[in-house]
Amino acid sequence: MSTYRIRPIQQLNRSAKRKSKVVLVIITALLAFGVIFSVMAMVSVFGMILPDQEEATGVQGVRVGDIQISKIGEGQIPKEYIPIYKAAGEKYNIPWTLIAAIHRVETHFGQDLNTSSVGAIGHTQFMVKTWVGWSYPGGTRLGDAAIPKDVLMNPAMIKKYGGFGVDGDGDGKADPYNVTDAMYSTANYLNANGGASGNYQRAVFAYNHATWYVSRVMGFMNSYSSGSVEAVSIKGGSAKGSAAIEKAIQVGSSIVGKSPYVWGGGRNQSDIAARKFDCSSYVRWAYSSAGVDLGPVSATTTDTLIKRGKVVKASEMKRGDVIFFDTYKINGHVAIYLGDGKFLNDSSSQGVSIGDLNNTYWKAKFNGNVRRVA
Repeated sequence: MSTYRIRPIQQLNRSAKRKSKVVLVIITALLAFGVIFSVMAMVSVFGMILPDQEEATGVQGVRVGDIQISKIGEGQIPKEYIPIYKAAGEKYNIPWTLIAAIHRVETHFGQDLNTSSVGAIGHTQFMVKTWVGWSYPGGTRLGDAAIPKDVLMNPAMIKKYGGFGVDGDGDGKADPYNVTDAMYSTANYLNANGGASGNYQRAVFAYNHATWYVSRVMGFMNSYSSGSVEAVSIKGGSAKGSAAIEKAIQVGSSIVGKSPYVWGGGRNQSDIAARKFDCSSYVRWAYSSAGVDLGPVSATTTDTLIKRGKVVKASEMKRGDVIFFDTYKINGHVAIYLGDGKFLNDSSSQGVSIGDLNNTYWKAKFNGNVRRVA
């Protein structure tokens, strides 16, 4: 005979009800999680999720209306666009250098106006449903839709559907391919998604739901704003360095043209023996060969190298300094400066090679961050 007690039927019923409630709560939670997960999957869809971001109430203490252009900004921003950025920024209380930074990151100041792979269009790459309004029927979950131009660019239709497109130049159309309309619309969007309260990082994250994007845009904004980053010098600095520097350069140069780029390579002895590096592991290896410790083999990255050595002004960099570039992210690429604008690096396109800061690509990517490690 069983030694278990037989519970009264009322107790069993109460127990069953409790279990049913627990099961119902679990199912509800799972369904909610599914909805959340689906929304989180909408990367780069404007305004879908606004995460907790560090408050950024200004540009290094400069009030929005007082922001002046830096030397870097003077060298990179097309002069004809500056009055447009400033007018849009003043209207929506957004730093004009932030608007310029988004224009720079999205289409390199309008040099590439191709429609993106997910359907983003215009100077600042709006999804069409964000431009005209998400209440417009149809379209993809990312915001692409077949919207006639007479609707997409019609201010009345944009107001009806709750979009962010703006007729900035007053010609009766809100055209994402018109630079004035695009900048006013960008400022409008930033204002509505955190910019109004000065939380620019949150606003940029809403614009494109990716932390690398926030870092890149904020980096350009700061570099374009007076007092944030110094102008870049790519002359001089070729005098012979210390014994350690010359040894590192000699070792690094020994595999120029002989070592293809390997993402994540160089972080174990097998890779090092086979000369399989990426940019940061290559710099670590070259200096390690000269007796300079830049971090552990398995954990050295551009993010750790940027903290090594001492900060050096770009205008004062010398042979052997470690220099950084904004590629897929802020400080995403690193190299060893050789002097006279040349540098030693392991790039994804050419492997271990000698680059030139006067090259259009590298000149645009060099961010002025320099560290002296030896």
